[in-house]
Amino acid sequence: MSAGVAAGLGEVLSPSQVNTFLNCPAKWYFRYLVGLREPATGSLALGTAFHATVAANFRQKVSTHRDTPIDELRVLLGDEVVMAIADAELREDEDASELAAIGDAMLAVYMKEAAPSISPVAVELEVEGEIAGVKARGFVDVLDAEGRIIDCKTASRRPSGVSAEHALQLTTYAMITSGASGVCRLDTLTKTKTVQLIQQSHEVRQEERTLAEHLFPMVQDSIRDGVYLPRRNSTLCSRRYCGYWRECEREFGGRVNG
Repeated sequence: MSAGVAAGLGEVLSPSQVNTFLNCPAKWYFRYLVGLREPATGSLALGTAFHATVAANFRQKVSTHRDTPIDELRVLLGDEVVMAIADAELREDEDASELAAIGDAMLAVYMKEAAPSISPVAVELEVEGEIAGVKARGFVDVLDAEGRIIDCKTASRRPSGVSAEHALQLTTYAMITSGASGVCRLDTLTKTKTVQLIQQSHEVRQEERTLAEHLFPMVQDSIRDGVYLPRRNSTLCSRRYCGYWRECEREFGGRVNG
């Protein structure tokens, strides 16, 4: 695409779009401009199912102030896992029954160690605003009674800290969510045989807000320039981590690593 072809490109950006473009402009192109669906792996499907189940619990808790009984949530999770995996492409090292067992263990840990202390006032809240003149939007997992944003993630290993991607996501939400205090928490469940819950508190600082105010307009300008380079030198550029590797090879040539 030639430079400046469409001024409307990137008119509204989410932190996911910004992070995707920063990681690989070509991936942004395939996902958001061409509109290609990225096939989910079994691991991603499990994360989707777990997230939907936890969200269902917190939605009803807004009015009841009580968590759903774990047995009911296990049934819901089982249904969600079946639907999500049916639409996924499992890797050779992934097994549907093992993923379901890991999901059940994650749910048990989260409902015991995290859910009881959370008092949600909004769940999967769609938020919109502006960051440095750029329209921004996203979905907040949970906004609690204290104005704290709680984001729930699943991961293959224990996080060593709040990553730059997650920090930008939390910063964006803190900047455009009405009633947000700027205090956030990232709840990460490890998708391992021994499930762990890692809770990381994060307060959005002024320097992070300043970074977002630079990144959003810079990414918007880059999107509108119409140059979507593949980041073949990135550690994330592999057939294992990117569902667009076939399209990338056809579009740009070369070979994406396994």
